[in-house]
Amino acid sequence: MIIKIFTGPLNYSVNKVYKQDDDEFIIGVDSGCMHLLKSNIIPDLGIGDFDSVSETEYKTIVSKIKNLKTYDRVKDYTDTYLAVKQALKFKYKEIIIYGGIGNRIDHTFANINLLKLGNISLVDETTEMYMLDPGIYTIDNEFKYISFFAIEDVKGLTLKDFKYELEDIDLDTFDPLCISNEGSGTLEFKEGLMLVINQNEE
Repeated sequence: MIIKIFTGPLNYSVNKVYKQDDDEFIIGVDSGCMHLLKSNIIPDLGIGDFDSVSETEYKTIVSKIKNLKTYDRVKDYTDTYLAVKQALKFKYKEIIIYGGIGNRIDHTFANINLLKLGNISLVDETTEMYMLDPGIYTIDNEFKYISFFAIEDVKGLTLKDFKYELEDIDLDTFDPLCISNEGSGTLEFKEGLMLVINQNEE
C-alpha cells in the first residue's frame, strides 16, 4: 500500500503532483483536507487541529470525511508528524508527503527529519526529497539538479554516470561537496545516512 499525505503549506496543485494508484490510502492534514476536497478527492483519513481552516471549511471537512482524528491546538507534535506516525502503523510500501516545504524553515526542517522514520519522500511541484541507508542504488533523476547530503557521516561514497562523479570518498555532515549535481546514475555508500534532494528551478 502507498500512503499519500497531503499537508500544508498549500503552495502546490494537487492535480499536478498527484497520480492515482490502485493500492493507495490518502491522508489529509489540516488544511490539506480542504485542498483535497477542492480537487474532488475525499481522503480516507483526516488529521489535525484544523487551525488553518475557516469555520465553514471545517464544517465541510466534517461532513465529507468519515474518518477524522481531531487534536487540540496545544500539543507536542505537528499535524504532519501525527499523520506520519499514523501512517507508520499500516503495512505500507511507501509513504509520500505532498507539501511540507515552504517559507517556514522550522516546519520544513521538521518535515525533512520525518524522512528518517521509514521509506518516506517529501514532494511538491519543484522538489523531491528522501533518505537512503547504506547500499547500491540506481537513480533515475527527472529533475534539473540532484544533491546529496550526509545526515550521518557517510563512508565509501561512489557516484557513477552523474555529471560529477566520485570514487570511494567520505562525506562529512558539514560538507556541501555533493550539491547541485545533475543527471541520473548509480549511488553507493557503505556507512551513514544520505539525504537526496531532486529539484528544479522555480
